[in-house]
Amino acid sequence: MKDIIERKFCVAPMMGYTTPYARNLYRILSKKAFLFSEMIATKTLIHSKNTQSIIANENQNPIALQVGGSEYLDLKKCARIAYELNYNEINLNVGCPSKAVQKGSFGACLMQDKILVRNCLNSMQINKNIDVTIKCRIGIGKNFNYDYFEEFIDEVLKSGIKIVYVHARNAILNGFSPKENRNIPPLNYDFVKKIKNKFPQTTFILNGGIDSIEKAIVMSKIYDGIMVGRLIQNNPFCLKNVDRLFYNKQNSYTVTEDTIIEYFDYIKPKLGTDSIYRLLSPLLNIFFGIANGKKFKIDVHSNMKNNNFDKLEKIFLSFVREKSLLIN
Repeated sequence: MKDIIERKFCVAPMMGYTTPYARNLYRILSKKAFLFSEMIATKTLIHSKNTQSIIANENQNPIALQVGGSEYLDLKKCARIAYELNYNEINLNVGCPSKAVQKGSFGACLMQDKILVRNCLNSMQINKNIDVTIKCRIGIGKNFNYDYFEEFIDEVLKSGIKIVYVHARNAILNGFSPKENRNIPPLNYDFVKKIKNKFPQTTFILNGGIDSIEKAIVMSKIYDGIMVGRLIQNNPFCLKNVDRLFYNKQNSYTVTEDTIIEYFDYIKPKLGTDSIYRLLSPLLNIFFGIANGKKFKIDVHSNMKNNNFDKLEKIFLSFVREKSLLIN
């Protein structure tokens, strides 16, 4: 039976950041936040020998696997993989504007062919116990066009999907980098309000421009749910308050030495299978905004270069002991 999942607070898929290791840390800090994998191209997911290092799901639910692709058979295979790996959801990326993604015929450029997108979503529906969803922009190009957006949503909803994540900016397919596409095209939250009024039975999750927990709280009361990316990239430890603030749980998580021990116990078996930087990078922003945190960070980087794993654990434990009140 499919679990009923609240998506009031979602962590956006971020290439190079929402790794299995980061997601493990996120799950330690919050039991309720809805997590996403990095986006993975369908052919990579199906054929790569190293795919497991990206999509491993070790008790990280609730969680979605995000894929990029537009070939029906490949998408069907990926949906099967997601189901077998106990993901709650498989999400089709129709929002990434990068040149590489466009060359592979997926991402935001697919918004130019709404019937193709609907058929892609149809092909992914292999089991009623896994949700099929989409993440898109509000349009293509520099000018707002609500009718274009509504027609796109109207068509893709014919696939039967019930959940849409909307980055409330247009995608500029030429002349802008992915980073610029996350910041320069203006936000238009009104489009998300209007589309919700048009399709009240569909869940629309708002993404884009939510750069603080305070703003996230306000937006979560207006929209069906919110999705944040760079906020978590910059300071994943803000997740410790999410269960209380967004899911009405009584207490926030408290970061202690046990947090460090639990995380290191998770990554120790991975030593030698991935770089020490990739294993430890999710923890590095524990120093975010903490007085004299830079000193600890320099010490960490020095020991990372020397692969001094035991010393690294001691540095993090020492930091938490010394800065516990400031962290929490």
